[in-house]
Amino acid sequence: GAPTGWRLPVREVRASVGAGFIYPICGDMRTMPGLGTNPAAHRIDLAANGEIVGLS
Repeated sequence: GAPTGWRLPVREVRASVGAGFIYPICGDMRTMPGLGTNPAAHRIDLAANGEIVGLS
């Protein structure tokens, strides 16, 4: 039951070196950006009075 006689148009092939795999980009497909060099979690802390700071 698999279709025959068609091709998948691949416009680009990218490598995800850290994860160890490659993946195709087809048509108007978009990818999500990677994480920044300084994650927001590094700015979150607990004050002496127990209040969470750095979330705003």
